[in-house]
Amino acid sequence: MTNRTLRAIAAGTMLTVGTSSLGCGYILYPQRRGTQAGVIDTGTMVMDLLWLLAGVVPGVVALIVDFSSGAIYVSGRHAQLHLGPDGHLALQVPHASRPGQIEFRLLAAGGDVVARRTALVGRGESRGQTIDLAPAPGTHGPLTLEIATDRGQLARASVAAQL
Repeated sequence: MTNRTLRAIAAGTMLTVGTSSLGCGYILYPQRRGTQAGVIDTGTMVMDLLWLLAGVVPGVVALIVDFSSGAIYVSGRHAQLHLGPDGHLALQVPHASRPGQIEFRLLAAGGDVVARRTALVGRGESRGQTIDLAPAPGTHGPLTLEIATDRGQLARASVAAQL
């Protein structure tokens, strides 16, 4: 084999492995990353399967990246929060492998905290524990659930209720 042929094969291999490690859905649909389950996007699935024509490794890598990132799912599980008929919001405390503390806050439209509860998480701490948040009397407008960890991470979700 000549040097030119070896270089062409090496360049083709590097290009194939390099581009397949990103996966099609991962690049085309970054907003889908993190989706846990849902309906599989057939277009993304076909593009990932076409990588199998270039080789088994690029095709498998593309599928693994898209499935593990969640970018292959069109729609997935999105939590919807609703106040119960009694006006309370009940949440199950998540399990965690490391010990820590989570604070659940219910915010009014202006950002004022109308309910707050704290829970310990970790091995054996939060098994089956439920947090009950009740907005303060006289609270009006849309509500937002805010979850904060002791490590500074923050998540927000709107609550489907108007008081």
